[in-house]
Amino acid sequence: MDKGEKKLICFLLMGIIIGSSILIFKIKSESEYDEALYDEIYSEYEEILAKENESYPEKDEKNTVKKDNTIYLNSNSKGQKYRVAGQIHIPKIDVNYPIVYETSDEYLKIAPTKLFGPDINQPGNVCIVGHNYKNEQFFSRLSELENNDKINLLDNKGKRVSYLVYDKYEVSETDLSCTNQNTNGEIEATLITCTKKKDKRLVVKCRTITQEN
Repeated sequence: MDKGEKKLICFLLMGIIIGSSILIFKIKSESEYDEALYDEIYSEYEEILAKENESYPEKDEKNTVKKDNTIYLNSNSKGQKYRVAGQIHIPKIDVNYPIVYETSDEYLKIAPTKLFGPDINQPGNVCIVGHNYKNEQFFSRLSELENNDKINLLDNKGKRVSYLVYDKYEVSETDLSCTNQNTNGEIEATLITCTKKKDKRLVVKCRTITQEN
């Protein structure tokens, strides 16, 4: 098997993985928002950031916090394990949430999730998805963003990076082009949610503008 065939196979596998994640990302009713688990994940993440430079004593087996390349493995009160990738803050639409590291149907009920791409605030195109709930939680107001609106992403090292919106458009559920990683070394973020009519995806593209310690 030559290099070209290997690259093709890798590309196809990557497309299947991303495609599967996007297809499970369906609009949910307001009743499926798990507020208790969101509150739990958010308060724990705030505590982790506040103690970033301290050593972490092991908790009991049901709720263990570990340091692993600044990605934190946790277990909530239901015994579900998750990793937190960072935090997203969009002042204009009152968004302020932790970002769960993996995308799954269950994780999407409690917070926005990382779908694809590099770690937060690293070169490439980090793709973040969130539900469009009727109660204005998560990414339900994403359609209000316009070019030059600001979003902030905080990584697990405590570094906050600001981005500006530069494009907004709708795509079909199976269109994966917005996850493209060809950014010429720039740091970008792509925010994705369902449209109000639930038949397409709303995509908001952002680029970095400033970095704060």
